[in-house]
Amino acid sequence: MSHKDDKVLETFRQGFDDIPAIVGTGLPQLRRARYLLVHVDDAKAVRRWLRDLLAADVVHSLARVRAKGQPKKPRRGDPVHSKPARDVTQMVTIAFSHAGLTALGLAEDARFPFPTPFRVGGASALRRQLLGDAEQPAWQWGDTAADAAFETHIFIAHYWSEQHVSEPLALLDPARLPAGLRALNVSSCPSYIAPPHAGEPAAFEPFGFRDGIGQPVIEGMGLSTAEKKARQASGPLFDDRLIQPGEFVLGQVNEYGERSYCPNVEGWPRDSSPVSGFARNGTYLAVRQIEQHVAVFNRFTSQAGVPMLADMMVGRRKPVAASPQEAGYSVLGGARPPSEIDAFRYLTPDANGLECPRGAHARRANPRDALALDVEAGIVGSKLHRLLRRGRVYSEGCTQGGDTDACAGHPQGREGETPCGRGLMFVALNTDFERQFEFVQKSWLAGARFGDLADEQDPLLGTSPDRAFTVQGCPVGQRIGPLPRFTTVRGGGYFFAPSLKALRWMAEEKELAALQPA
Repeated sequence: MSHKDDKVLETFRQGFDDIPAIVGTGLPQLRRARYLLVHVDDAKAVRRWLRDLLAADVVHSLARVRAKGQPKKPRRGDPVHSKPARDVTQMVTIAFSHAGLTALGLAEDARFPFPTPFRVGGASALRRQLLGDAEQPAWQWGDTAADAAFETHIFIAHYWSEQHVSEPLALLDPARLPAGLRALNVSSCPSYIAPPHAGEPAAFEPFGFRDGIGQPVIEGMGLSTAEKKARQASGPLFDDRLIQPGEFVLGQVNEYGERSYCPNVEGWPRDSSPVSGFARNGTYLAVRQIEQHVAVFNRFTSQAGVPMLADMMVGRRKPVAASPQEAGYSVLGGARPPSEIDAFRYLTPDANGLECPRGAHARRANPRDALALDVEAGIVGSKLHRLLRRGRVYSEGCTQGGDTDACAGHPQGREGETPCGRGLMFVALNTDFERQFEFVQKSWLAGARFGDLADEQDPLLGTSPDRAFTVQGCPVGQRIGPLPRFTTVRGGGYFFAPSLKALRWMAEEKELAALQPA
């Protein structure tokens, strides 16, 4: 199948009214956010609550937030796709763990079961061992009962605009949830997202670097204003970011030219097949709450005696007062055009890692063309493992509002040794946990031999107490280590965000009551 086949992409466009909005955007203009980790004790109470959320007009479809891409060569009779509404002031994403689906009375169809990673759970000891997670400390929450302190059945991401919403939706107030639901609340700090008047929706993370750079762009979806500017500035390199929709939306065509597999559940009233059914037009979320030890990171990188060590570990330039315009650019010397932050490859300009070290976080998380003998093969290979990131910085006790970049208790906002942000609520969309999230985590980030290195891991996310980081050089490089732990995972799991059709069906009473366990 040609990736330019508009007939195939049109089936994706036809699903825009059904696909969750989070596939299209994390809506950075909605700077306020919180995450609810919900445990279900009463399935009927949950369904009533879901119906109320759907009635509140905060659970949006992709059509509400993104335009449909036009065919390359429009033909007479082709539909003219309308632009999305610009009045979204709140958005809610609802996703369920496998245990959560069971708690609602749903039983998977034996003919089309859910994949093993989702069924076992991302917080299970098995998956954590597979991914190289540290055994300690124990996770505070997760999608399985045996391996986390708080079993999470439903993952809620709630975003809103502080300019247009004086008080967020009461339905999602943890203190006012209906009986039969219990929740942990994790808030975000908006100081890590540039305010609306800044012009560019830049986001930062607690170590002080730009975040959210190098995101995939889904084929068949209209480009945002920022993506249009990037395409113009990047030229042919922009195609490196174009990914087929089936990498992020179940039932759509993926990078193999096949439709991604769709699990099904008993009682689903529509047709079902390996590429259709209950899960069609939904997506999977890999979620991790990652605490970042800012003081440890700053102290180690400043005292190691290696110039720009923090930048080298991350693979991006940290904004400094002398050159704030360089924030987020790759440490590649030739990869800093005036208008595009992401238009570069590794293999031709820096195959040996003399400018951007081969083990840098940015290079491990998205190797681009670096892991093959030629550029084209490298790009094709890396596209099979891309993730669509929708995470944000989380905080504890943040009360910041308005356009300021500080909050009560954290007058410096995102600056200093003890910034408001405690870490990242990492949220990644994919349709195949093993081929996408787990592959990136196990083979690229935790891979000791990644990039022909020896006994190294990602310098930021690695857990081995003996790991090191090598800065390549000529004639010789420098190996730095052992590295302290810069991050700690506090919780996480695997969740399924259903299509709007499936979510409405889940919220209904009718025959679902018959599926409740005796």
